[in-house]
Amino acid sequence: MSLVTRILLLTVVSAAGIVLLAPLAARTAATPDVPAALAEPLLPSGPTSGFLGDRGTLSARYAPPAAAGRADAERLDPEPMPTPATARMEATLHLVATPPPPAAPAPRRATTYAGDSVWDDLARCESGGNWSINTGNGYYGGLQFSYGTWHDYGGGEFADYPHQASRAEQIIVAERLRAERGYAPWPACRAKLGLP
Repeated sequence: MSLVTRILLLTVVSAAGIVLLAPLAARTAATPDVPAALAEPLLPSGPTSGFLGDRGTLSARYAPPAAAGRADAERLDPEPMPTPATARMEATLHLVATPPPPAAPAPRRATTYAGDSVWDDLARCESGGNWSINTGNGYYGGLQFSYGTWHDYGGGEFADYPHQASRAEQIIVAERLRAERGYAPWPACRAKLGLP
């Protein structure tokens, strides 16, 4: 079907629809207006000062006639309850004691040793002789063990991290490491100190 044929068909259908619906529209326009205020069949007519209802029908639009003589009925008055013009407001303050903030832990002292062993010379070169140093660079203690090396050579039996162990405990682990690898784990200080 060509485009022109489609357009002609739609025009004919539209015109036919207008011809068929025009009388209906004229008839609807001729009907009289519906009154604006319709009587509400559920509300009582005339002024009322109140009505009776039981607790279950408080939200209903009207009170059923059977509720008028019941003992459990209550009277609902449309008039508001009197309230005072102003109400006195008072603020109440409660003081709550707060505990003091926890004391900051004491800074760790630098543990140095002025010994004459090769390990003291290595510690002075590696960490300035501070056996409890932890700078956050991944190496800990006076001989700057990595976490993995410390545990590979039995340091975990003394402390989780090398800087938490004593000088003597760090030297025990260093002796184990040296027995297997020599001074190679400390290349810069090995060259500086002339160690084999």
